[in-house]
Amino acid sequence: MLEKKILKGCIVQDIGNFETIMATHNFFKDKNLIDICAAPGGKSILLNSLGFNVLSIDKSQNQINKFKENISRLNLKLDIQKVDFLDEKFTDRYNSILLDAPCSALGTFRRNPDVTIKIDQSLIKKHQKIQLKMLEKSLKILNFGGFLVYIVCSFHPFETIDVIDKTIQKYQNVKIHNVVSNKMIKRQNGYFINPLTFKNIGGSDIFFVSVLEKV
Repeated sequence: MLEKKILKGCIVQDIGNFETIMATHNFFKDKNLIDICAAPGGKSILLNSLGFNVLSIDKSQNQINKFKENISRLNLKLDIQKVDFLDEKFTDRYNSILLDAPCSALGTFRRNPDVTIKIDQSLIKKHQKIQLKMLEKSLKILNFGGFLVYIVCSFHPFETIDVIDKTIQKYQNVKIHNVVSNKMIKRQNGYFINPLTFKNIGGSDIFFVSVLEKV
């Protein structure tokens, strides 16, 4: 019974995922935040625990169902909406945006070794096109002076460094900010979680993070 009570009040997530939020949440000056591609909700739940009022959107009903199960178990209330971000016409503008973009998930190979043989170059290029579109739309709904945190669980250059390079080349009013974390390695315009810093607990997944400000 005790074990069931403990599990009921918990959510398990990779320590690297946890670090991406802990290292970047202070950039968000406005506590009203939109989390794009939010389900199954690990980052939204963590941001909620840090005092953010999160609008969580996702287009996958299956993932949203998992998200709702998680917050029900935790006895939390979050604003979760089924929205296809690229198709939705937004009238609101935001000061704080988290874009946890769809990707190859190559950074999860520690737990999912099959991912390395299922991914090919054409699929990664397809992901990049979607990531660029989502970043472009995110910047359009971001207010001047607002912050956007881009995250993917990948280490492939096409989904990480190249995406940010292409974005800042296209938009001259985007500033990249430095992230302070001893759990990350800086590479050009972003940071990669260093799994070796968590070797005492078996390592972590690899995430890429970049913090953008619209100026």
